[in-house]
Amino acid sequence: MTSDLKATGGGEGSPSSVRAVDDEISLWEVLAVLLRRRWTIVGTVVLAVAAAVGLTLLRHATYTTQASFRPQGSEASASELMALASQFGVNIPGSSGEELSPAFYEELLTSREILVRVATPEYTVEGVGSTALSDLWKIDEPTDELRERETIKHLRDNVLSIQTGRETGIVTLSAKTKWPDLSQEIARRLLDEVARFNQDTRRSQAAAERVFIEERVDSAKNALTEAETAMQDFMQANRQWDNSPDLQFQHDRLQRDVTLRQQVYTTLVQSFEQARIAEVRDTPVITVLQEPFFPPPDAKRLFLVVALGFVLGGLAGVVLAFIVEAIKRPAPGDPAREDFQKTWEGLVRSLPFGGRRTA
Repeated sequence: MTSDLKATGGGEGSPSSVRAVDDEISLWEVLAVLLRRRWTIVGTVVLAVAAAVGLTLLRHATYTTQASFRPQGSEASASELMALASQFGVNIPGSSGEELSPAFYEELLTSREILVRVATPEYTVEGVGSTALSDLWKIDEPTDELRERETIKHLRDNVLSIQTGRETGIVTLSAKTKWPDLSQEIARRLLDEVARFNQDTRRSQAAAERVFIEERVDSAKNALTEAETAMQDFMQANRQWDNSPDLQFQHDRLQRDVTLRQQVYTTLVQSFEQARIAEVRDTPVITVLQEPFFPPPDAKRLFLVVALGFVLGGLAGVVLAFIVEAIKRPAPGDPAREDFQKTWEGLVRSLPFGGRRTA
């Protein structure tokens, strides 16, 4: 907006005019543009809302199922065994207990080792039949390795969702696909693979513990035998040891050595038997709180879609209103407008149809 201010010079017959340019935008002018172009804004909003609702209704329905489980804590026997191993300076793998945390299972559920077992087998889907996930999701790659990689990526990014309760320790997994039975089966196989992974890991850990303890049992047995032999030799050589303070001191020292080695040997034997039992035990290490259910269709959330379409359409309508206003009602003497018009005419003349029309 410009305003002309006329000023009179000091001398007679030498009038001068001074033009002051006001760069501030008046709120009333903005409101006037919005009022004049109200139908442009309304039309844009209606089109945006209609497009958003149409795309939402035409989109294929999805089905989301959920399953939750809670990792079980480490057993007291395992803790005692790990403490015993640490006394001998041996660090048993997995002894820190971090593998039982919810964060561990969150990483485990999205790891390749688990997902490859879920993505590889075929699934029976109602209306489709028995098919592989790569064929069901139309993943077309030249090699099997690339197809498997893309299937796992789609499974991790678009199908699975993992949430963990930091306070409760509950892990909740969600599977969302276009088929309800497929969503349920994927969630069920994930639970099975997590349980199988835990059992295999625990058995391998128990096997390593058994081998370690077995070696310590043999060593402790030999040490106990040596201590008992030394005690036996002392008793045979000194039948009246209780009458001599020096012999009594040696006897007490040998007796303490035998008692200590007996305790170590007894503890190791008990731990060895526990490790042998843990090696073949198949008790689950997760407690399933909610089995995967057959899911209903997911809600379309039309209210949220309409609200989003209204906001975006309104913003686009306002921008379009000012563009139309600038084109149809240009400011007089606006250099930016003249430069745009020259550039636009030059672009039109450079086109084949524009050249013929202007010729």
